[in-house]
Amino acid sequence: MDPLGVVSVAEPLDSAASLIISFGLDFFAFIVVAAVIAAFAFYFGGDRLMPLIAALYAGVLLYAQFPYMSYIPNNPYFSIAIYLGLVAVALIAFSGLSYFMSGGAVGMVKLLGLSVLTAGLVLAIAIHVLPIDQVYTISEPTKALFAGDLMYFWWLAAPLAGLFFFGRS
Repeated sequence: MDPLGVVSVAEPLDSAASLIISFGLDFFAFIVVAAVIAAFAFYFGGDRLMPLIAALYAGVLLYAQFPYMSYIPNNPYFSIAIYLGLVAVALIAFSGLSYFMSGGAVGMVKLLGLSVLTAGLVLAIAIHVLPIDQVYTISEPTKALFAGDLMYFWWLAAPLAGLFFFGRS
């Protein structure tokens, strides 16, 4: 309150806005990846999330055992491109998995939930498997959420649990 007794709302609004902005900046990569996955699901259909998640898992295994890495230039962009190429091939191979998703429309809450869980999987893979630190500086709060081995395990398991609960009718 100022001396005249007028309540000031500018300070609480400013602190709330700065909190939202700092949260958004700290988790910018997570928010962007979740939005891209949600856009993928909206464009291709929510039943395409299961093949995408399966392709992400297969991409990790194929990338870890890729026998021609010694022939690839030591550039992080090439490594990321190889992983994305392997994911694209696996996505095509697993496209028949969409049959196992519910035949009806996937609801907005289910779609957003699976998008968030899949974004966590993508960031966990990027931090632990890919040389993402050489391309993009991930903020410390985001890195803390994905960095440890225990967190890596839980982010690997999260989309599977999400498919179990959200993938059913």
